[in-house]
Amino acid sequence: MTVVDMRPSWQSWDAGLQTHLRVVSALVRREMRARGGESRLGYLWALIEPGLHLIAYMLVFSYLLKRHAPIGHNTALFLLTGIVPYFLFSKMAIYVSGAVGGNRSLLTLPPVKLPDVIAARVVLEATTYLFVGSLMFLALYLGGVSEAIPRDPLAVAEACAVAVCFGLAVGVINIVLVSFFHNWMTIYSLFNFPLWFFSGIWFLPEQVPQPYRDYLLYNPIMHILLWFRTGFYRDFKAVYLDPAYVIGVTAVALTIGLALMRVARRKVLEPT
Repeated sequence: MTVVDMRPSWQSWDAGLQTHLRVVSALVRREMRARGGESRLGYLWALIEPGLHLIAYMLVFSYLLKRHAPIGHNTALFLLTGIVPYFLFSKMAIYVSGAVGGNRSLLTLPPVKLPDVIAARVVLEATTYLFVGSLMFLALYLGGVSEAIPRDPLAVAEACAVAVCFGLAVGVINIVLVSFFHNWMTIYSLFNFPLWFFSGIWFLPEQVPQPYRDYLLYNPIMHILLWFRTGFYRDFKAVYLDPAYVIGVTAVALTIGLALMRVARRKVLEPT
């Protein structure tokens, strides 16, 4: 019986993976410099800016509009549990959408592949917003809001993972659409804007009368927010949460995005 030596194949795969990781790491550092300039202070601002956005929204809806939390005892915490997962999705989708346009010159280099520039942006954006969100929850906890520490970290992690994957899927689809319609992101922003109001950041599905509630529940982002909130509120029963639905929508969107990317790869990489 002939024994097949798999070592050369394994070594080739391992070398390819190491090259991929080095390229992604270098691209992440490049993206950090591009966002914040050459100084560390510049990237520090990139971390502070989304935190300021979160604080501004909380101040407006907590103190100016006098909105009260439908669950829990702290309005700021309720808003934050909606804003963080929503931003994780929306900022990911927008940032990934510009991965090719922002790195087109690098894609002419042999070591740099299309998945590398996308992976670098996913890593940087997810890390940034998860870090900023963690700081915001820590600030609330130090300010006396005991519920700001998740009671179910696994549920929070699952919701964040789905938010990142859904943002990645939408971003990849946008990359392909931008290659065919250069003004697509302007159109996308018009469609994306209403999601801020209809994704459940400021309310729960139980507060919406029928038949509008059923319409809103077709929005997968609302399910992500409900999933995220179950990790914080002990007595919160998310009766309208459907994890299978949001995971299915995310999987389908990601499959469509990757299929479109493969079919239209030459058009995507085409100089503008």
